Amino acid sequence: MNQSKLIILAWLLLLIPTLLLGIGAIRLMQNEEARLLSSNRAAAEDRIAAVAGNIDLAVAEVQDGLLQTLRNLPQNDLIEQLDNWQRSNPLIRNAFVWQPGGGLLWPNPEQPASEEEAAFIRRYLPLFSGLSEWEAPVPEMASVDGEPQTETAAVRTVFAQRKELRELAQQYPGVSTVAADSIQAEGLSPILQAEQQGSASGTNDGDGGWRSWYADDQLHLIGWFAAEGTVQNGAQHGNRRYGVEMEMMALLSRLLQNLPASPAGGESFALIDGNGAIFHQAGSFEVLPESRALASQTISSLPHWKINIYIDPTVAASSNGVVLLGSLLIGTFIAAILLGGSLLLWQAHKNQRDARRKTSFVSNVSHELKTPLTTIRMYAEMLGEGNIQDPEKQARYLRTIIKESQRLTRLVGNVLDFSRLEQGRRSYRNEEINLVVLLNELLDRQQLRLEEAGLQLTRDFELGDDDSGHEPLILCSDCDALEQIILNLLDNAIKYAAEGERLEVTLERMDDRVRLQFRDHGPGIPAAHRRRIFDKFHRVDNSLTTRQQGSGLGLSIGRQLAQGLGGTLSCCPVEGQGSCFELTLPHAPYNLCLKG
Repeated sequence: MNQSKLIILAWLLLLIPTLLLGIGAIRLMQNEEARLLSSNRAAAEDRIAAVAGNIDLAVAEVQDGLLQTLRNLPQNDLIEQLDNWQRSNPLIRNAFVWQPGGGLLWPNPEQPASEEEAAFIRRYLPLFSGLSEWEAPVPEMASVDGEPQTETAAVRTVFAQRKELRELAQQYPGVSTVAADSIQAEGLSPILQAEQQGSASGTNDGDGGWRSWYADDQLHLIGWFAAEGTVQNGAQHGNRRYGVEMEMMALLSRLLQNLPASPAGGESFALIDGNGAIFHQAGSFEVLPESRALASQTISSLPHWKINIYIDPTVAASSNGVVLLGSLLIGTFIAAILLGGSLLLWQAHKNQRDARRKTSFVSNVSHELKTPLTTIRMYAEMLGEGNIQDPEKQARYLRTIIKESQRLTRLVGNVLDFSRLEQGRRSYRNEEINLVVLLNELLDRQQLRLEEAGLQLTRDFELGDDDSGHEPLILCSDCDALEQIILNLLDNAIKYAAEGERLEVTLERMDDRVRLQFRDHGPGIPAAHRRRIFDKFHRVDNSLTTRQQGSGLGLSIGRQLAQGLGGTLSCCPVEGQGSCFELTLPHAPYNLCLKG
């Protein structure tokens, strides 16, 4: 028991560190994967923030240029000026003039000139009717020098920076052309036009701005300017507002150039509209609606629009494959260690069990050899001293000596057979055998032993009739091995089934095989031991067998000998009490057996 505990402890000492090592290695791989993913996401967020910043700057440039132009429009013939500007500038979709208290002055809400004007009026009806404020609240953006900065303030900062660049370009004529060409190339000429007009005629004082507006599930941008009190045709126009609605398709077409044309590293960029649909994408692979973004950045100048960056699924799959492969290798390594250690421990446990069985076997065999030897010596000495004069006692003593000698012969035969079978040196010598005759001779020799054990023998060899009363049944087999099997089965019945008082031996022919059964009416074999009774050294340890001496080799040797003869030895089920052992042997003509 102590050795078993040591084996279990050794297995636990192998199992626990190996599992901890494997779990630690897998956790390290997972942490490294998470770190790489976090690093890639952070780098992607930086890149995408730069793209979103460029888009915000581009939108701010366009809005600033259009607003500056609004500021510089002459107040005389304002509607005509707005109409001409609307027709000539692709960035302007609609223009309007609105008067507090008077509502929309142009276009005429009662008689719109076109379906586009009618849709424009319906779209901004809450704004023109006073139900919505012209200046909507904006969310806070990142802080600058520790102070939160609103979107309007951020845009004004951009305006100021751009204005400084333009003023610097005007101071240096050699640079002015380059700056103008750069602005013109970006499609932002309204800024330069506004500056030129402002410097030529001066700007109007007032307030203005841009307002994002949602209608028909789409984003719209409307810019307005409120001039201070002006006089037109002898009438005072205080806080009159006029402005334009931006053409979103024209704006977006100019913004798309800010997306990288050929992103590196198997990435793709996508511009997502306010409804979550992909408006435009650029990259080495197609982004699908169900694709999962690596990073996302909202565009402050286009509310609810955002830029997403995606990684190529094949690249992600290869990265996951590396992690999966690493995990499989670690798992294989752990399994190999556990399997190898378990095999070693199992082998140690098996060797320990075999050693314990062999020790018990040697002890049992020594005891069984000592018992007949002691009996033979005692009766032989009594007869040799001449103290026994009664002829009946002398005959009985001689029979006892002969019986114990036979028992000793069987024990030695089993031990020798076991040794030869274990070493694979057991050879078989085929010869012609009349099975019926051999069986009758063996049973006749064992009749006295069976009767002394209290067993009544019944034979059933009805194979046919001839002059001897039985049909000859000729086998080609090893006579010694066959005798050893039958004697072991008889010994087993004498030891464990004597209480049943009956032993039935039947023999029958079955096509190319013969079947020999030994049926007793003893206590039977417990279900838990039926599959193990043919194992070496196994004995059914209960109150019935503890008083019986034995090594647990008889049935095991019998099965191995039967298999060596080409047959089988098994324990077959029976009805009622008792057990039945069945021996089957091949039945072939003797001449064919010799040729084989």
